[in-house]
Amino acid sequence: MAALSILAQISDPHIVVGPGDAARSDALAAVVRDLVGLAAPPDAVLVSGDITDDGDPRAYERARQLLAPLPMPVHVLPGNHDVRDALRASFPVGGRGGPGAPVRYAVECGALRLVVCDTTQPGRDDGRLDEASLEWLAAELAADPETPTIVAMHHPPLLTGIAAMDAIGLPAADRAALAEIVTRSPQVRRITVGHAHRTAFGLLGACPVVICPGTNMRVRFEPEASEIAVEPGPPAFALHVLLPGGDVVTHMQAAGPE
Repeated sequence: MAALSILAQISDPHIVVGPGDAARSDALAAVVRDLVGLAAPPDAVLVSGDITDDGDPRAYERARQLLAPLPMPVHVLPGNHDVRDALRASFPVGGRGGPGAPVRYAVECGALRLVVCDTTQPGRDDGRLDEASLEWLAAELAADPETPTIVAMHHPPLLTGIAAMDAIGLPAADRAALAEIVTRSPQVRRITVGHAHRTAFGLLGACPVVICPGTNMRVRFEPEASEIAVEPGPPAFALHVLLPGGDVVTHMQAAGPE
């Protein structure tokens, strides 16, 4: 069988410094331990936002230490709880931009191409894909229309059915604009995101959207609740696997006991 290209995904560890850190750090460490022990090592690991809970530089350093055992490249993007400049100070991030600039870049992960698009709005929980972001993404995808591609962002470009979560997602106009871009970019095999703290799947046009669960906190499925309800959840991660024929299959896997 031909070699597989594998992109692992971790999301929403929400690392903090001080009280409350142990459970979050232990969960991230468990996921890292399982990724290191996989029989087929991933070509790279994506961390799809909310690396810290409050943007504290010390929390980014703690996250960096917890991710350090991973021998493969680690690619990060910001979530609504992150601070772009503090994230950049602890993690190598591709692309260009001055202080506070959106985090946007593309990298090769084996035979996969990963295109990272920043959906965050500093100081806000809801996301946006503004005109500049959409133009950048369209140009980046047009630059390589052949390589199987995964587009990564933090906020889901679809509705989850959980009203309080959807209220801090992406607006309908931005979802529609993104759908137009991926419709004319058939090399995009997946859009993969975090933010919702649940395993969920949907379609944006004809493109599959995968929501990766958080590493230790799960949002309860309460469709009409006025506030997001969070409970402990098992550490988990995603594996996006490029098959020899060019298709991508996504596996969700809970981290095992130590």
